[in-house]
Amino acid sequence: MVSRKIKLLIPKERGEIIPIVFVLALITIYVTFELYVILPAIYNNIFTYKEVCHLIFGLYIIYNLVGNLFICMATDTSIDTIICPVLLPPPTVTTTNTQQDMIFQYCNWHYCYQCEVNVPPRSQHCHLCKKCILKRDHHCSFLGRCIGFRNIRYYMCFLIWTWIGLFYCNILHVDYTYELVGTFSWRVIVACLFPFGAWLFRLLDHFSLFLSFICSTSIVLSLYILFLIIQQIYLIINGQTWHEYGKNIQIYSNQKNLQANLEIIFGKRWFFILFSPLISSPLIGDGMSFDIKMTETADARYFQTKRI
Repeated sequence: MVSRKIKLLIPKERGEIIPIVFVLALITIYVTFELYVILPAIYNNIFTYKEVCHLIFGLYIIYNLVGNLFICMATDTSIDTIICPVLLPPPTVTTTNTQQDMIFQYCNWHYCYQCEVNVPPRSQHCHLCKKCILKRDHHCSFLGRCIGFRNIRYYMCFLIWTWIGLFYCNILHVDYTYELVGTFSWRVIVACLFPFGAWLFRLLDHFSLFLSFICSTSIVLSLYILFLIIQQIYLIINGQTWHEYGKNIQIYSNQKNLQANLEIIFGKRWFFILFSPLISSPLIGDGMSFDIKMTETADARYFQTKRI
């Protein structure tokens, strides 16, 4: 089991090793920077209860961030762990004049010529992972993993804790800047937003350039991660994957309440998962059968919930 998880951590494509190393390097740089530069400067190397609280909270952020990252990458999202039927099951979603053949192919059991096996609805073959992914959402190049039915919980928690960590770093950077310069001025703003430009015009020395670069990248990354979180929450509320959103596939039920949609993604104990990646939260369903909201008849179109 351990060796299998280690194999899952290694991307299939060598080119994806660079983004993963970049993510791990950023985490290491920020942790080291906050511990050995920011906190000692703010508290003047005096070990106070406030610094202890900062350390405890910082370690808790790192625990959740790294834990969710590891489990997300070590989780097998492929269809290898399920038993696929030898004969292709009959279609349950039929196409009409207003529907494309792509919907018929994607929303029913279909044959994958690359894997040479029948795969469930909403599953797709990933040419980077070289496998069919159960309820595939998208392929994350920064993690070198496909995000699917089994690991989207850990992916979302990783994004949320990354944003919390970056937001926390930004708060500490504001305190550090105030301690360093004593006041805020246009030079400080320019140095934080455009560190290389400030360095070229000699507003910063080499060490200040490094500090400004760390501060500016934390702001940019926090905004980018927040954008990804908002996008993913929008998909969760609508009950869609990235592929379905891009292809405008809306036959899966999105009339459930928010709690039901959260349980589908995060499991029955969805309100606890942010506290620790080790908290068990059994997923609802098997990733092979889903509720649909639209059924076509010869007379008229009506809406009802149907299990496929």
